[in-house]
Amino acid sequence: MVRRGILCLAALWLVFMVNAAQADIHWPENTEGQRILKSYVETANRFLIEQGEPGVNSLFEAYASFEVLGITDLPEAETPEKVEITAQLFASSINSLEVRVSDLSRFPRIAASFLQALAPETTTREEALKVPTQRMQKAAKNPENSFEDQVEVLNGTVPYVYYAYYPNQYRDGVNWIQMTIIFPLEGYWDGLGVQSGSEATRGPDTYSDHSEDYEGYASEDDYTHYEIFLTATPEPDSAAAEYDFR
Repeated sequence: MVRRGILCLAALWLVFMVNAAQADIHWPENTEGQRILKSYVETANRFLIEQGEPGVNSLFEAYASFEVLGITDLPEAETPEKVEITAQLFASSINSLEVRVSDLSRFPRIAASFLQALAPETTTREEALKVPTQRMQKAAKNPENSFEDQVEVLNGTVPYVYYAYYPNQYRDGVNWIQMTIIFPLEGYWDGLGVQSGSEATRGPDTYSDHSEDYEGYASEDDYTHYEIFLTATPEPDSAAAEYDFR
């Protein structure tokens, strides 16, 4: 009976902490993307609390296309502190999420919580902690040396995860380590498989809605070469305009 009572108290404490972490955020829910972000962060908060971290409790900026959140000492703080989360949103989904932490020791737990929240039914804590811990150890081993994965911003069929470390980034003595998640295209991911770092290569479905027009061609400029410009050439005020090319 005593053991059962302790377990019940622990469960009640966990529920209380999760609710306390979320209660003060006034979530915007004007778009489906904002609603999905709210649900995703609430799930991540559950894992943060389980790992002994406070949940996301401050919302600094909120627009239909992006939101900036943080984990702060007091809920609804006005400025970010040691943990800052920036989400880029589509109208009906999340585009990307960047998690920045200035305390190396906390980074694996915080990053793992957001990774586990991607697929809470299939991702274990140990799996989620693996790569963030490796990246934290890399930064701790050479704290003066930065590193940065090359981020491919286009969405694929699985989540792509990238890491970076910026020592003394703003010349204030503070070192930042970050994780960037590029979310999968809507309806493609089955909840299995996450690609990290050099493994996070772009799939053929991520290039453009016009990829069928360019079969066999993988654009590196997101098809900006296909744009049509109406400006006269040469421009009237250019040196070339002095000559008649007709």
